[in-house]
Amino acid sequence: MTNSIFTDTSALIALLNKKDQYHIRAVGILEAIMTGSSVLLITTHIFAETVTRIERKISPEQAVRAGTMIRKNTRIKIVVPQEDIIDQAWNIFQKYQDQEFSFVDCISFAIMKEMRLTKAFAFDKHFKIMGFETL
Repeated sequence: MTNSIFTDTSALIALLNKKDQYHIRAVGILEAIMTGSSVLLITTHIFAETVTRIERKISPEQAVRAGTMIRKNTRIKIVVPQEDIIDQAWNIFQKYQDQEFSFVDCISFAIMKEMRLTKAFAFDKHFKIMGFETL
């Protein structure tokens, strides 16, 4: 999956919430990504976190619309982390306690390392701390 760009909850929320401080930037970044052949890669955890936040910040109806759009989009691939990824994530979580990474972040980092992904569509500074390039 060399044309995959890992996508964080922060980017999805920025895209889906017009009131988000990064909305305009996120739309521009997505437009640039979509002109190429890249696929946005998310985890089931990112999906869950995104629809939950939209449900709470906007509305349950908007969360359902967003979730449906994500699931139907052929340029978004949802990855289910297996036990070895969860183990790697747990190791990252323990090692970097001083960084206040969420466990979902740690799963994202483990997936990115496992898949040799270097770019993240994210507005979360933790990706940079772990050495990934953010778009």
